[in-house]
Parts: sequence; structure tokens; C-alpha cells
Amino acid sequence: MTKRVPVETQEEADAHLVESLEQALKWFEGDDSDVVVHRFTVAVPDIAKLRRKLKLTQDAFAGKIGVPVATLRNWEQGRRYPTGPARVLLNALEREPKAVMAAIAASETVEAAE
Repeated sequence: MTKRVPVETQEEADAHLVESLEQALKWFEGDDSDVVVHRFTVAVPDIAKLRRKLKLTQDAFAGKIGVPVATLRNWEQGRRYPTGPARVLLNALEREPKAVMAAIAASETVEAAE
């Protein structure tokens, strides 16, 4: 959640920005005495396991969910994590694979007809 600080002048806005940057630098250097750090865990399914469960190659799975194969590989190898709509889609695939794959197939049919 974003903390909004009311400011009336550009100087006040600049001062708040400098203060935020100073806090970030302190935290980065290991001093968390004057810093509030928010951490959260986002559920992401085991993508490689999900793909194998669906019996799809990396190329085929990437094509179905609309991402480059390199992105899928980065997710599977833990170098990157899906965010936003991709994370939602993967979680839906994990919970309701038949329904989601049917919806994907239907959208592929519509795209082909256009």
C-alpha cells in the first residue's frame, strides 16, 4: 500500500523524496532502525510441474499463455517470477486446468477466424 504524504510545495515534495531515498539507502546498507519494510509472499505455482501436468512442451505452453519461451524458461528456472495477469492465469490453470484450457482453446479459435 502506498503511503500518501500531503505536500503543498515542490520543495516539500523534494524533501519527502530525499528522505525516502535516504531510508532506502540505509535499508540497503543493513540499517533498518529508521525504515519500515513491507514484505509479502505471492503464491506462484510450480510452473514446470504445471506444464508437464498439461503435457505441453515449453514452446507449446508459452504459446498457449501468450509469453515468449525465454520468459517461461526464466520462470521455470526461478530467475524471474510471473506478475499481474500472467500470475493470475497460472494460478487459475493450476486450480481449474480443464476450464482454463477450454477458454484458451476458444480464444484461439476466435483469433483464427478473424
